[in-house]
Amino acid sequence: MAGATNWLIPMTDTNPPRRRSLRKRLMWAFTMLTTFAVIAQAVALFAANEEQEEDLIDEVVNTALDGVTTQHANQPEQALARHLSLYHAPIGTPPAGMPAPLLKLPAGNHEWITGDTEYHVGIRDHGGERFYLLYDSREHEERLAYLLWALVIGAVIVSLFSLWLGYWISGALIRQLEQLAAGLAGDDQHLLTAPHQDREVALLATALDDYRIRNAALIAREREFTANVSHELRTPLTGIRTSAELLAGGITDGNRAQRIVLAVDELERRLKGLLFLARGNTEADIKAVALHALAERLAEHYREGCSARGVALENQVPPDALVQADPALLSLLLDNLLRNAVSYTTAGRISVRFEDGWLTVCDTGVGIPRDKLAQVFDRHFRISNLPDGMGLGLSIAREITQRCGWPCELHSELGVGTEVRIQLPS
Repeated sequence: MAGATNWLIPMTDTNPPRRRSLRKRLMWAFTMLTTFAVIAQAVALFAANEEQEEDLIDEVVNTALDGVTTQHANQPEQALARHLSLYHAPIGTPPAGMPAPLLKLPAGNHEWITGDTEYHVGIRDHGGERFYLLYDSREHEERLAYLLWALVIGAVIVSLFSLWLGYWISGALIRQLEQLAAGLAGDDQHLLTAPHQDREVALLATALDDYRIRNAALIAREREFTANVSHELRTPLTGIRTSAELLAGGITDGNRAQRIVLAVDELERRLKGLLFLARGNTEADIKAVALHALAERLAEHYREGCSARGVALENQVPPDALVQADPALLSLLLDNLLRNAVSYTTAGRISVRFEDGWLTVCDTGVGIPRDKLAQVFDRHFRISNLPDGMGLGLSIAREITQRCGWPCELHSELGVGTEVRIQLPS
């Protein structure tokens, strides 16, 4: 179809990739390190034992040759140990029965291998004769083979044990991380940081707690902003709608269009003030504000309703009163105080005054019970069931004064009226 737009809709992956297990990686790393250390130690032990055995055999051969040459000169030959064999003859004459390959060897210590048997051979010349002493090292080789098998079996056993131990240790190390993940998955409101955690895990838990707190504060501000917008924009939107309906009906008195423009300006100011409250790091736009003109403009929204009920709405702010404040925030603050006073005043008067740096909104309304004074600034708290109320006016006013650092006082007496005083910088 011509002019149609193709939208790419991301699909949820029903087959997520298989992820490697950190616990198994730690387990195998521990096992491989332990196995390598055991094998290296076993090889070193085997090599050291073999070298020591070789040195010991050479010492036995030399000692036996010393004894044989001494005995041959002084007394008849004596029987040797079963693993020793002696051959001797005058130098240059081959001894009877001695293997021929040994005839080519010079005097000294040698190793000779025939078949599967290794011999250590000692050759020495003494008194015109040459002596050949052969040491059969099969028992030595059997001991080395036994040691080798013992080391291999021991290495296998230690490796299997290290595999189990690595799995247990890695589980103990990962358990705290699993607890963190479970706490996050459960959306638990409790803090993840605990006294028993290791330092690195505690650092991660603290970072996650800080993130959750910031995220919760962000969500809370977003919800408050949504409620505040609904609360604050009804009045200017109602004015715009009323004027627009009258214009659409052909009723023009020359001021309807101007009222729409003023209502849009008011709408913009309120949005600016609400955005300031929603953004925690925004700086206020401080300017010199003509307080009398501001109070008069805001009071105009409520004069008609007050006159219909016989309530006098008085602007007693001096004409030359100037304060240093953010116009949008001050307008939002004063409008909420006026709206709250108008809502709870059915007779008498409402006045706005400015004396000695204090902005005062005073009414002769129903008043606030003494036990409710500490709660009237809470969000959505209401002392009556009057229609069109959301319990946000005084909450917004308190938030503005706290953000701007303006001291605020509330005085009220049930059945007499309420007075709210705010100190503004001049």
